[in-house]
Amino acid sequence: MLYYKNSRTHFPFFFYLCSMISVCMATFNGEKYIREQVYSILSQLDFNDELIVSDDGSTDSTLQVLADFNDPRIKVFDGPKCGLTYNFENAIRQASGDYLFLSDQDDVWEDNKIERMTEVLQEADLVVSDAWICDEKAISTGRSLYDVYKPHKGFWATLYHTTYIGCCTAFRRKILKRLLPFPPHIVMHDYWIGQIGDLYYKTVFIPDKLLRYRRHGDNTSALTTGKSPLTLCQKINYRYWIVRYVLTRWLRS
Repeated sequence: MLYYKNSRTHFPFFFYLCSMISVCMATFNGEKYIREQVYSILSQLDFNDELIVSDDGSTDSTLQVLADFNDPRIKVFDGPKCGLTYNFENAIRQASGDYLFLSDQDDVWEDNKIERMTEVLQEADLVVSDAWICDEKAISTGRSLYDVYKPHKGFWATLYHTTYIGCCTAFRRKILKRLLPFPPHIVMHDYWIGQIGDLYYKTVFIPDKLLRYRRHGDNTSALTTGKSPLTLCQKINYRYWIVRYVLTRWLRS
């Protein structure tokens, strides 16, 4: 069954004809929540858009759930089996859209997410939204991610503490020129994306809460606690490599 919604009707007709949305999702054993997330995404996509899924070797029914949608907009690729960060890189590499949205496998998108963020991207290169913090049933706790941290921009401020959250991020295709390939030694994809965005492009944080950020026992990140699992040595090492790779890419550009 196909789920179409013209989410860009208020834009000029040429935009509808020429633009394409790619939603890039990294999956691994996501059978428990992925169906609800995919429903919330497909309902906002037009016929010429796509949901790119990079699956990193799921052994549960994740792939069967995706196949059951029988929707040509869902395009599944084998992941590199190198962890979440490079699974997202693989999804981004496969995308053909003019506007790329990042998606976790276990959240739920609000029904105006694509419309609102695409609207902001008419004036910006990268946009990050707020999100409701929810329990495992996707019921809001009444708090948002912006309640946990205050979003900020700036290369050095982001290097010290990033507030770029992958599942809340969308960007223009133009940034792929400097974003790809992902270098080694980076811990999370959104940290790298934030650094590239801050250094080279116009980035915008908006207060709109455009997804339900589901918290459960299998989540990868620790966003809602504000505490990093990395040791001090790991943090220093990671920032060293970020600076090195960003500067190297800048010198070559």
